[in-house]
Amino acid sequence: MKSDITSIIGGTQQELLAMPWEEYKEFPGLNCSTICKGQKSMLHLKHQWESNSKSTDAMQYGRLLHCMLFEPDQVDNLYWEFEGRRAGKKYDELRIRAEVAGAEVVKADGSYSMEVAIEAAQGFLRNPRVKELILAGQAEQTVLTTEGDIQCKGRLDWISTSEHVLTDLKTTADISPRAFGRTFFNFDYDMKMGMYRRWLDRVTNVHWPVEVIVMESAPPYDVATMVVPDAVLDAGVEKALRIIDQVRHAIDTDEWLGVAGNENYPLDIPYYVMRDNEDNEPFVRYPSE
Repeated sequence: MKSDITSIIGGTQQELLAMPWEEYKEFPGLNCSTICKGQKSMLHLKHQWESNSKSTDAMQYGRLLHCMLFEPDQVDNLYWEFEGRRAGKKYDELRIRAEVAGAEVVKADGSYSMEVAIEAAQGFLRNPRVKELILAGQAEQTVLTTEGDIQCKGRLDWISTSEHVLTDLKTTADISPRAFGRTFFNFDYDMKMGMYRRWLDRVTNVHWPVEVIVMESAPPYDVATMVVPDAVLDAGVEKALRIIDQVRHAIDTDEWLGVAGNENYPLDIPYYVMRDNEDNEPFVRYPSE
């Protein structure tokens, strides 16, 4: 069970380290996914903090692809294949052994499986820039820092020491610039990558450019690399810092307000239900009873 959100007050830890995933999850720090929920309301942010989200096949597949790209020598240790439906005595026995060994059980074939991940990973090998970025570096690094007196934490995909670039892998349906541009902002990557870069710069006293490796989620698994402009990251940081200020106020007042903030707000009427009548005055068209 997660600690109370007030546990993030009075944070002091400032470091970059290789922290196991289970330990990272339990560490009392405000992460970027939780911060992003604050764009909707403090109520939604607090719910994100208190929720124990379950891993899905898609999320596991993403972790598997990350491992194949950044830690290929660890795939066999961390991901164990199972043929057939993941249920029954044989599956339960394998799952228990995997948990003890710190591994996950993945499907051998079908959607979100080891077979598909191996096919997709060939796309990394076709891209020379990806090879340059992963030539040397550190995978799955945890950065701990503070904003004001709030303890924060982030999980970094890859710190490329060969290129001196903070690198992140994203999978998406369409990697073309315009389509992925929409995805980038829809998923708040500007805030997340901006804060990661801010925190890494701070604990290392070095400036880290950000480059994203983007892979298609379906064949032919095309791969591209995209440099994220500093202006985009800086704007994302500004949004995140405003939310962190709101979190501090919510903790102080113990008020976690929803979207409306306990106030009335106007109905946002879709344009398509409005038109002009013969007198050129607007009216709302309601469905017939």
